[in-house]
Amino acid sequence: MSNRVNRAQQWRLFINNLIGFTVIFGLLGVIVFVLFRNAMLTSTDEALRVERSARLNNEPGAKKPATQGKQPGGRVQPGRAIHPFMTTTLTFDENGKIINRAQLGSRYDTLKHIKLAKEQVGQLHTIQVGGKYNFRTLLVKVPAKNPDKLMAGKYLLLMENIDPQKAAMSNFTRVLLMTMGIFWLISILMSIWLSRLTMRPILKSWGRQTEFVGNAAHELRTPLTIIQNKLELLLTKPNDKIIDQAENIAIANSESQRLQKLTQDLLALARSDSNTVQTNFEATHVATFLQRTVEPYTEIAASQGKRLQLASVADFRATLDQNLIHQLMNILIDNALKYSPQGSTITVSAKLVGRKWQLTVADQGIGIQDGERQRIFDRFYRVDSSRSRQTGGNGLGLSIAHWIVTLHHGNIVVKANHPQGSQFVTTLPLNPANGLNSHREKNKV
Repeated sequence: MSNRVNRAQQWRLFINNLIGFTVIFGLLGVIVFVLFRNAMLTSTDEALRVERSARLNNEPGAKKPATQGKQPGGRVQPGRAIHPFMTTTLTFDENGKIINRAQLGSRYDTLKHIKLAKEQVGQLHTIQVGGKYNFRTLLVKVPAKNPDKLMAGKYLLLMENIDPQKAAMSNFTRVLLMTMGIFWLISILMSIWLSRLTMRPILKSWGRQTEFVGNAAHELRTPLTIIQNKLELLLTKPNDKIIDQAENIAIANSESQRLQKLTQDLLALARSDSNTVQTNFEATHVATFLQRTVEPYTEIAASQGKRLQLASVADFRATLDQNLIHQLMNILIDNALKYSPQGSTITVSAKLVGRKWQLTVADQGIGIQDGERQRIFDRFYRVDSSRSRQTGGNGLGLSIAHWIVTLHHGNIVVKANHPQGSQFVTTLPLNPANGLNSHREKNKV
């Protein structure tokens, strides 16, 4: 079921990415096409406007009827191949009859079918003549007061041949379509890659969530089953005194405490995943803070036949969340006490390392194999499940410790403590960025 859901989600991501790429490339192609087409016609339109201005003002530079050796009604540009039609002018009278037939020469047979459309005066148009030639046209009406009496009141259709531009536009369109096709194929490959890349964290999160729920259900089921069994046993003996069932009551109470601790750990992890934890970073004297934190555990260690000592700490200040670091130390010290034999020593130390400081909790316990040190901070992971069950561990403490260290922009690693045991080394910045910028800083001794 989950695989089918994942495939459906990946397919939707692929379709969305493909549509996005297609729209982007399509818009880009249309914009490039329009800009290129307009650029191709800009120079032609400008030439027609200049021609119109010259004709209406009867300027010396205005085109005269073509003489022998030039194209009739046209112009010759140096270095430019002569085309049967380049610039041509048709002169119409009021009745729409072409009156410059002599100037057109052999071209008249091709152009004679062009009709005068008086409503197009001053407008630029593109027309095709004889199914072969393409022109950009501008219709001009010569004013009645024009100095040239022969031309007064006549209509001039200025025509600029745009066959070269049409050919260039056709080639450009073909290249653009080929390019768009190639990019569309690339967009398909990119969409497949992006959909898979996007699904990776989703699948990873889904897997972690499924594993977390399964492990949490397993951990909760055991103490609940024990408590239920002990209570049902007590109900079968309603006449017994408390002293007679003290052992069963003690077991149920122990499992209840274990269940409460597990629930608190699960709640802490849930808050860490949702980023809803309220933090309060404070400028703290580390030596004084560590002394207050470690002191209550010295008596607990002594009652177990173990020794807990705090090494001498230099007087320096660091910005930290005291409640979270206190919880971190509780986890590390409690973990060291659980897995250390009687007569052993647990040492807590702290020192400056450049612009950071290190907190180390070293024990002389059973130690951790090299292959297990990478997984020791995973949720519900236990080096020895049977031993963890005896000591009340649930595999969440070190995961919470890792989250606390990450929240302080630090890192935590486990190393061998020669000749025996382990040491958890936590490296934290003296001034975490989020502690300075996002939280209220207090001065506390």
